[in-house]
Amino acid sequence: MPHSSASPAFSATKAQSRPPHASATTARRLLSLDAFRGFVILAMIWVNYIAGMPGIPPWLEHASAKADGFTLPDLVFPGFLFIVGIAIPLSLHKSIGHFSLPLLGRLAWRAGSLMLAGVVLANAYRYDAAHALLPRAWYFLLFYVAMILLWRQTAQRSWSFWAGVLLMLFLLASFRGTLNAEFSSVYLQHSWWGILGMIGWAYLLCSLIYLAARGHGAALMGALAALIVLYMGCKAGALAGVQQAVNGFVNLPEVLGSTAANVLAGTLVGNLFVAQSAGHRQRIRFMFLFALGLLLCGLLLRPYHGINKIQATESYTLVCSGIVLGLFLLFYIVIDVWQWQGWCVILLPAGANALFAYIAPDLWEQFAAVLHLPRIWWPYLHSGGIPGLLNAAAMTLAIMALVATANRAGFKLRF
Repeated sequence: MPHSSASPAFSATKAQSRPPHASATTARRLLSLDAFRGFVILAMIWVNYIAGMPGIPPWLEHASAKADGFTLPDLVFPGFLFIVGIAIPLSLHKSIGHFSLPLLGRLAWRAGSLMLAGVVLANAYRYDAAHALLPRAWYFLLFYVAMILLWRQTAQRSWSFWAGVLLMLFLLASFRGTLNAEFSSVYLQHSWWGILGMIGWAYLLCSLIYLAARGHGAALMGALAALIVLYMGCKAGALAGVQQAVNGFVNLPEVLGSTAANVLAGTLVGNLFVAQSAGHRQRIRFMFLFALGLLLCGLLLRPYHGINKIQATESYTLVCSGIVLGLFLLFYIVIDVWQWQGWCVILLPAGANALFAYIAPDLWEQFAAVLHLPRIWWPYLHSGGIPGLLNAAAMTLAIMALVATANRAGFKLRF
């Protein structure tokens, strides 16, 4: 990657050059990671609620498709990708050197579940209730029910899991959609993978990279650089033949290149928390230098393709990853180093049950639509402005309270 050798982040690779082995003591659960995940979920819910709302400041709107820059909402998805990456070493470090078909099956199930959900939600806007078996609200309510049955956290698979399988198969088969320039079939069709599908692809690729690298920091840093080079090579036309063969199924530069690089940057940080010898000082030093290096590399590469979210440019990925890491570093210092933890209690429920928190807003809307409830909880949705922003904040807190209630009832999702 151009200019990368001068970056402090790459000079900091020695801080984690030794791989974490299965014999290393597993770090206790990172409270800062749960809090930061909850913070990203809270931000995601709020910016989704205010999307398209009139009378809000430009910095709270998504940057335009051709913009060279980003706004506050444009940081949410990179933040989510980054915390997915942090979690990879925490869940897979004991599997280093023990690769097996069951492990590959678990990775494929996790990634495939996200991909499937992403495809359904990417098709949602064209759902044709006039020709489908179910009204729109019933279809998507049952879709979320099927997701819950499949992802419900239980000791072992029970009848509810297989009920979820049957329900999901029925929903996939019964989908009917309108035709347009993007979709040529009335049936459920893959066009792009949706947000969840992109996460699934990036998670699968980065998990395999982590296992192949055996957790070595230097190898992971090299893989991160390679993913950025992959994106740039595709944009330069150097891999046109490969792109032509692959892009019809999964977008090579944006999904397997820059989006995966965002996740792998998080994986490098997560690697710090399974290394037996890493203490607070070493972790803080690496994260600070790595964040600075990501920012510098992103700014140096900006003249090539700019900072653009829609194109998932290399500069957008690197700059946003650097900012997100800087924010996570602040959470880590305050919560895990200084032990100032009481303030983050509002964030922890969503951090510990992120999948349910992700689907809860639309689950509620579909449930209310099935019951034909008047949307009295949205008095300022269409008028917007400061009242609309506060209305969205109140709804976000209500969803966080719903997730906390689900947690207390033992209702958690995982895939």
